[in-house]
Amino acid sequence: MSGLEPVRVGVIGVGQIGKRHVATYAQMANVELVAIADIDETEVHRVAAQHGVPNFYTNFRELLARDDIQAVDVCLHNNYHMPVTVAAMEAGKDVFCEKPMAGAYIDALKMWEAAQSTGRKLAIQFVTMFANEAKAAHALIEGGHLGHIYHVRSVGHRRRGRPYVDGYGSPTFVQKQHSAGGALYDMGVYHIATLLWLAGNPNVTRISGRTYQEIDMDAARRARSSYNVEELGLGFVYFDNGLTMDIIEAWAAHVDTLGSSVILGSEGGLRLDPFGYFRSIGDLDLNSTANLDAFNWRLHNVREDGDAYDGPQEHWIAALQGRVPLIPSAACALNTMLISEGIYLSEKLGREVTAGEVLELSQSSASAV
Repeated sequence: MSGLEPVRVGVIGVGQIGKRHVATYAQMANVELVAIADIDETEVHRVAAQHGVPNFYTNFRELLARDDIQAVDVCLHNNYHMPVTVAAMEAGKDVFCEKPMAGAYIDALKMWEAAQSTGRKLAIQFVTMFANEAKAAHALIEGGHLGHIYHVRSVGHRRRGRPYVDGYGSPTFVQKQHSAGGALYDMGVYHIATLLWLAGNPNVTRISGRTYQEIDMDAARRARSSYNVEELGLGFVYFDNGLTMDIIEAWAAHVDTLGSSVILGSEGGLRLDPFGYFRSIGDLDLNSTANLDAFNWRLHNVREDGDAYDGPQEHWIAALQGRVPLIPSAACALNTMLISEGIYLSEKLGREVTAGEVLELSQSSASAV
């Protein structure tokens, strides 16, 4: 890696998530953090000084105008992802964008099409794809140890963890005009996209679902936040290769656990958390655990490219340097947007919907920048 030039990066948005991205880049030897941008002049100046970033702007277009930046990291609220990402790619930059891909499927599709037309690389932040459990699952699937995958279950659960109203984060997380959705867009996208990646990301054909907001919350915080998104999302999805997926994603639910995401195959099955591999040999049923720490150690010290899969930013930079192929996170994110919006549309119409209907009825939620 010593012979490779560092990737010159700019970050747009230094709020709660953007600060984490900046801090990660600042510690990476293969990154030169050239500039950051945020509309909050005081905060962007403070973050730049904290991490030794030489250039900072309150207008992101000034950052995009620099010809010494190769890659841009977009860390804004969901409804701002599409216009800023498209502007960055049209300015000749590769883009790494926070999840979800956008606030609406039609906006995510514009991002995908812009990447194809400009030839720029596009990746979406899914830290769950780089968990040891996901890497181990991928290795087993690639090795053929599950056989034909026919069903996956996407599960996410917080006992009571709604942003802002339950004590953390800002009100914008629970406002459709900024975030476009609730539990499905905030956390569900992680689990859905990771399972799509593991299952080969087939094409969606039909979606059904429901959303709920039932559990009480602090009255003052409800009023201040104008909370108008779901705390629980449920879905069922059909794919063109016969695969099915069921989804349950809760910001808040009166139960201690909803279990784990699972992948079912003809020759074996996987549970992601806690990790388990299950198969049968004749009359013998085998339930296997795994030494994930040793597995990850060998990826670093035997395969020698393990650091390129330590996290989404590490992988993004390694892919830009040509060290490893880029995981198709944007393609999985696009399918995830289709599924998530399909659940919302199914709730609205009270019936199952097709992928074509989601495309036809999707309305941009993008905010002007």
